[in-house]
Amino acid sequence: MSSDRNTLIHHMPYETSQARQTERLLIADEDQMACELLQYKFQTEGYVVDICHSGAKALSILNSDYNLVLIDLMGSSEMDGFQLASKMRRNPDTFNVPFIFVTKRANEDDIVSGLDAGADDYIPKPFSARELVARVKSVLRRRKMMSKRRMSNIMRFEELEMDLGTGIVKVNGETISLSRTEFLILAMFMRHRNQFFDRAEIRNEAWEEDDNVSERAVDTNISRLRKKLGDYGKNIINRQGHGYGFLE
Repeated sequence: MSSDRNTLIHHMPYETSQARQTERLLIADEDQMACELLQYKFQTEGYVVDICHSGAKALSILNSDYNLVLIDLMGSSEMDGFQLASKMRRNPDTFNVPFIFVTKRANEDDIVSGLDAGADDYIPKPFSARELVARVKSVLRRRKMMSKRRMSNIMRFEELEMDLGTGIVKVNGETISLSRTEFLILAMFMRHRNQFFDRAEIRNEAWEEDDNVSERAVDTNISRLRKKLGDYGKNIINRQGHGYGFLE
C-alpha cells in the first residue's frame, strides 16, 4: 500500500462464492489501517470499494456512481465528517448518496447531530465487522425500496416525463408549468394511452364530478395543455364520436 494517506486506493472486488453485488462503496477515514481492513471485508462480500483519507479527497471523487459512503474523519482539522456530510447534501451530484457515520465519537449529542446531518445510520467504534456489513446492506435495501416506490410514481413517453409524487412534468428534460386541472388531465391520458374519453369522463376526473364545469372548459384546458407540451401536444387527439385520447 502507498504510504500517502491522501491517496485514493482502488481495488476490484475479490472473487467470492456469494451472489455478486454491483454496489460501490467509498470509505473516508484518516486511519489507513482501518480503511484497508474494511475495504478487504467489503470486497470479500462482493462490493467494489474505494478508500480515501481526507474530506477534500472524498468530495473530489464523490458522485452519484457511489451507492454508499462510510465516514469517519471526526478528528480532522481540515474537514471533519459533519462538514463533509453538509457539503455532500449541498451538492446535487451527491445529495441522494446515502452515508453512515462510523466513529469513536459515540456520545448522544454526536449521534443526534450525525442523524440530523442526514446520516442513514450512526455506528460507534468499536464495532463488529459483521454488524457493519449488515447495517450497510440494510441501508442499501431501504434505498432500493424507496427508489422503486419513487419510480412507480413516474410515467414516461419518449422525452415526456410525469412524476405523480411531486407533480413535476418535464419535456426534453425541461420542467413545464401545468395547472392542477391540466396535470390531472394529462395523468389520465398517460395512464390510459391509446384510449379515448368523452368530456364528461374527463370532467369527472379533473374536476371531481363538478357538474358546473362546461364542455368548453374541458376543451380550453386541453388546448392549453397541448401548447405547453410542445411537440407532444400533437399526441393528444380529439376523435369525433370518441372524445380525447393520448396516442403513442
